[in-house]
Amino acid sequence: MRSKIVILLILIVLVLTGCKEEKKEYMPFYKPMHTDYLQKFGWQAERFASETKYEAKTLQSYKDHVDTIRMEGNIDLAPFFNKEVVETGYVLKEKTDLYNQIVAYILESEGKVIGGYLEFNHEVLQPDGVIEVHPGQTTPMFNAKDSNKQFVIGRIIEPDSK
Repeated sequence: MRSKIVILLILIVLVLTGCKEEKKEYMPFYKPMHTDYLQKFGWQAERFASETKYEAKTLQSYKDHVDTIRMEGNIDLAPFFNKEVVETGYVLKEKTDLYNQIVAYILESEGKVIGGYLEFNHEVLQPDGVIEVHPGQTTPMFNAKDSNKQFVIGRIIEPDSK
């Protein structure tokens, strides 16, 4: 019995030493309709930021957020109060000389994009390693090439080409 256990342990060790960890490069996946929407406006997603699903008939419970989207993002969500709405955020590759983080939020319902808006933030690395995000301007979605007309957010700094 003891020799069987020793043989089993030797086999386990051989199997484990024969395995090697394969490092895989992370390839972000974004919904094609989201990347198409962003590209239509000249923006590029750098990384996924968030996703919030609002079940049908619950969106009106988030009055402050809905009001901000309507007033600052220029999107009226009232026609979608009885439908599920998904809000997905992406940190963009682009930055401005005033804001070092731009987040694009894309709103969709019934599998279709119903609008989007931009949030311009200033990201600050604290001495303890924690990143603080200071919210700045929220604007309707606009073409990145027209950013110089948006004097409040500063001039777009082109992302590094890779």
